[in-house]
Amino acid sequence: MEWLNYHHLFYFWMITQEGGLAKAAARLRLSHSTLSTQLRALEGFLGCPLFERRGRRLVLTPIGVEVADHASEIFRMGADLVELARGREAGRRSVLRVGVVDALPKTLTYRLLEPAVEHEGAGRIQVRQNELAKLLEDLASYRLHLVLSDAPPPQGIAMRVHAHVLGETDVLLYGSKTLGTRYRRGFPQSLQDAPLLLPGAAASLRRGIERWLVDRGIRMRIEAEIDDAGLLRVFGGAGRGLFPVRAALRTEVEDAFGAVYVGKLEGLRERYYAVSVERRVRHPAVAALIESARSRLSTAEAG
Repeated sequence: MEWLNYHHLFYFWMITQEGGLAKAAARLRLSHSTLSTQLRALEGFLGCPLFERRGRRLVLTPIGVEVADHASEIFRMGADLVELARGREAGRRSVLRVGVVDALPKTLTYRLLEPAVEHEGAGRIQVRQNELAKLLEDLASYRLHLVLSDAPPPQGIAMRVHAHVLGETDVLLYGSKTLGTRYRRGFPQSLQDAPLLLPGAAASLRRGIERWLVDRGIRMRIEAEIDDAGLLRVFGGAGRGLFPVRAALRTEVEDAFGAVYVGKLEGLRERYYAVSVERRVRHPAVAALIESARSRLSTAEAG
């Protein structure tokens, strides 16, 4: 196996961070020629140029951008490792890295994360949003401790991950006062040709609503597709269409947007998952998150 020289990689990374050889050399207290030699050694080992010159500037090549991204991740993980090791000795706090799928509402995400933040001895928390597939890759590579999702990991994936069910909630339809009053009468048949706001096609909630409508032979007019749940509610509160609301968040939506309840999508429930690489979670903050989330979701549903 060929081993990468991490000193060379660090020098390259510093050049990208400082924006050029001269600034990086000054920061590292090396001569310009020494740093240039280290960079050429890394390019020789990798077999490709990492920079190209445009005028008087050095610009990353496409592969250079990829190497820089990997280097950032490597040195971030190294810093986390040092912090973890020193934290065990000095009682300092470690970092909890959590991935969250884009479709989860921010307020619901905070409710789920709050127990981990408040857990005794909890340290800094890093939250990353992305699509589920990319978050699972980071989880399987140990770049994340946990992923919060509205869907379980797809069947047949090569990664060994485990989904812990946190709870589930009913899905309700809301609208502005005008639309809500109009379409509440005769629900759900009244929904025929009604305006509808939906999350993007990748969202589990979107697929569930579409199945619910097809099963009942109801056709609604999709007026907008909005990934961000908060923005979708703003559109709905402004009267642009009826919009879905998780039952756990109904009070918040009514208070913030003056929205009117139209009806419950009977039989449709959205489930939430905490995905980890461990079947039995050992991280104390993650365990606290899972236990508390189950209690909070069931309490909110009952209310």
